[in-house]
Amino acid sequence: MKKNSYLTVAAVVLILVAAAGGYYYFFMKEKLPVIAEPTPFELTNAVNGKTFDSEDGKVKVLTFFYSNCPDICPLTLNDYRKLEKKLRAENLYGSDVELVAVTVDPKVDTPKVLKKYASNFEANPEGWKVLTGDEVVIDRLTRQLNFYYSKAESGLVTHGTQMFILDRDNKVRAISSMAKTPDEPVDLEEVMTSVKQLAKE
Repeated sequence: MKKNSYLTVAAVVLILVAAAGGYYYFFMKEKLPVIAEPTPFELTNAVNGKTFDSEDGKVKVLTFFYSNCPDICPLTLNDYRKLEKKLRAENLYGSDVELVAVTVDPKVDTPKVLKKYASNFEANPEGWKVLTGDEVVIDRLTRQLNFYYSKAESGLVTHGTQMFILDRDNKVRAISSMAKTPDEPVDLEEVMTSVKQLAKE
C-alpha cells in the first residue's frame, strides 16, 4: 500500500512539473526584441521577374550580397540552400518564411544577371527572393539596418556580414552572421530557432 502511495505521489509530481514546463514554454517564453523597423520596400525578384513587396506578411531571412563577390556571398547563398531544406522539413518554406538576398551592386546586378546567378544555387521562386532594383531603395534599406558597404573602382564591394531575421510585420527581431569561410558557415540552427519562433507569432 505504501509503495502505491509513493508511486501516486511521484506521478502527481511529474504531472505538475510537466504542466509548469508547458506553461513556461507557451506563456513565459521571452519574445525576440524589436531591433529595427525598416521602411517597407519594393524591388524586383530576379528569380521570376516579379515585383517583391516586403509587406507580404512572411518571416524573412535577409542578407545582402553582390554577384561578383569572391568569398562570403556565394558561401552564404549556398547555406540558403541548406536553410531551404530545413524550412521544407518544417513546412515553413515559402508559405511562412522566405529567403531574401538583396544586391548592393544593382547597376551591375540587373535582373538578367541575377537570374543566371541565382540558378547556380537552384533558387526556387516559391521561397527565394533574389532582389535588385532602385539603388535609392537599396541604400535606404542598408542605412536603416546599419549595414555598411562601399564599392571600389575595381568593382569589389566591401560590406558587412550581418544577416537579418524579420517578422511578419517587417521588423528586425534577430541578427545572425553570414558565412565567413567554408569552415565557418551560417549558424543554421540559430536561424531556424528564430524563424520558427517568429512564424508562430
